[in-house]
Amino acid sequence: METVVQTEAESKPRGVFQKVYDFLSSVKLAVVVFFLLAAGSISGTIIEQGLDPQEYITRYGEKWYYWINLLSLPNVYHSWWFTLLLALLAINLAVCLSKRLPTIWRAYYVVDCDFTHNLVQNFKNSTVIKFQGTAEEAKHKTLAILKGHQYKLWMENGPKGISIFAAKGRIGRLGSTLTHISIFIILSGTVISSAIGYRTFYPVYEGTPLYIPQGDFYLVLDKFWIDYNEKGGVKDYFSKLSIIDKEKKVMTKTIQVNDPLQYKGVWFYQSSYGMAWDRIDKALIRITDKKSGKVVTEEVLDFRKAKEIKGADLRLTITNFVSHFAYDPKTKQVYAQSPEHENPAIQLEIVEGGQTIATPWLFYDPKLQGMFPIDKSKYDFVLADYRAPQYSGLQMAKDPGVNLVWVGSAFLMAGLFISFFIFHRRLWIRIEPSEKSAIIYLGGLANKDAFGFEKEMKGILESF
Repeated sequence: METVVQTEAESKPRGVFQKVYDFLSSVKLAVVVFFLLAAGSISGTIIEQGLDPQEYITRYGEKWYYWINLLSLPNVYHSWWFTLLLALLAINLAVCLSKRLPTIWRAYYVVDCDFTHNLVQNFKNSTVIKFQGTAEEAKHKTLAILKGHQYKLWMENGPKGISIFAAKGRIGRLGSTLTHISIFIILSGTVISSAIGYRTFYPVYEGTPLYIPQGDFYLVLDKFWIDYNEKGGVKDYFSKLSIIDKEKKVMTKTIQVNDPLQYKGVWFYQSSYGMAWDRIDKALIRITDKKSGKVVTEEVLDFRKAKEIKGADLRLTITNFVSHFAYDPKTKQVYAQSPEHENPAIQLEIVEGGQTIATPWLFYDPKLQGMFPIDKSKYDFVLADYRAPQYSGLQMAKDPGVNLVWVGSAFLMAGLFISFFIFHRRLWIRIEPSEKSAIIYLGGLANKDAFGFEKEMKGILESF
């Protein structure tokens, strides 16, 4: 019968901490996390981010919107699960790094001159040199050659011979470590930005202060303008912005694409422009008599300002505007299907004879005019023209982890440079006296660039 002997370490059950440690350092975990992050990034590319809920319902329907909203797909990169995956990847990297550090530390700092010629001859790159001279002379010659090749030297004299350890480019061992640390720092910055950072879009109108709750200040668009090229195309567009903090104007800057404004860690980027989809400045209303069909008057109305129509016993108010009219029969709500002015309409409150008789929607499209008949009035109303204010589309972002990302990027460049251009090379030399001469056993290792190391070894041998 064969007896199986288990050591104490093998028979001892693995603790919970060790199991968790092994799980967090596993390659399988890293692969799964990478796969999920890639899937999340793809979904964030396919599904446009930061739209209104109604826009998603219009595009995908209520059934799919339920799942889209449940998985936070309209804001993937700041969702809880995406942040969790980034944090898990950072932890996996940190735990893997902690397992490698002791080995790297020993290779960098540990110097052992207690070896024999048998160890030296076991290296792939090794040779034996018969030196015509004493062991002491061989030592001086060896030291001079290695110093010429910029090696750092450690030496130990023993009764049976001389042991020399030589190394250079030891910092090259830290290249991959520094690269992994830099990735951990970048991931940490990304996690912070994903967890407490934000990015949103604001349409800003001239002269209308916009309160920024994330910084407790007001943003004012002083002026917006567009530069055109010789062919009439848009060359560039600009926004002159002012910051009002505690009722004082603290700064003013004109921004354009790739030249943002920054205040209290909040960045404002020029991203777009267009006509408002939820408001207008003025509208031209044509009023005609139902019986005769003649035009009674044409009146210019300001948005949400009542106007008395002389001689007609009317008071008209534009109460609402949508750029692309759409109606939801379930909620009985009118909404803008898109920000484009494809089917503009206004809602007009009509007070005739002192009584509100109707609040119909009037369409700018001639084909849709009269869709909402006004039976109680002796007049017909037509939206003849309108003017919508132009807005400056500003992307607002706060990225609290950006400094960590920059630091990590700097470390990453340094780590890559060290990894690609600095190589750790080590030599073990054993000098033993022989009859009227000395024998030099020379062997070495290099962590990278084996061809270059072999070439250097050949040069060292030729120097003896």
